[in-house]
Amino acid sequence: FKFITSVISWTALVILILLALFLAYYTISTRIYSSKGEKFEPYVSLYTIVSGSMEPNIKVYDVVISKKIKNPKDIKVGDVITFVSTSSISKGMTVTHRVIEVKETEKGTVYRTKGDNNLSPDTAPAEFHNVIGKVILRVPQLGRVQSFIGTQSGWLIVIVIPALIIIISDILKIFKLAGVKNQIEQID
Repeated sequence: FKFITSVISWTALVILILLALFLAYYTISTRIYSSKGEKFEPYVSLYTIVSGSMEPNIKVYDVVISKKIKNPKDIKVGDVITFVSTSSISKGMTVTHRVIEVKETEKGTVYRTKGDNNLSPDTAPAEFHNVIGKVILRVPQLGRVQSFIGTQSGWLIVIVIPALIIIISDILKIFKLAGVKNQIEQID
């Protein structure tokens, strides 16, 4: 039991440190870019899928990891991309759909997209400057964890209770060390 709690404690600590480092990097990068008057565009982005438009390949609550693409020619027919929609139905929303056609226009490269589960293509093509990235990985159902942590009970179970266990464990260790110190002083 002691070994298992030790492994869980160290694992939780490592995960929290990694998350803190990632958030610090993201926050600092965002501020640096905004001070220059630019928008921060991370090299890798994570998005939770909230609609069934890409089923059965990408399901609701799956998390997709999209890699920033610098060259429009790196996106081919069949690739799944994440982009900011210009369609009247979903204007300004972040969408993840499959490229079904690539065209060169006077505006530059545009991509005709369609959800795998949709009957028809998207009404407006995705322009390259609106592409956030190309999907490189899908993590099944990770969005459920994100959704659960977003609730009060999820926050309590995943963050508060483990933190309290670690704090109480450390306090007990301090008392135990103080007791050992008193025993040593009595012997001397």
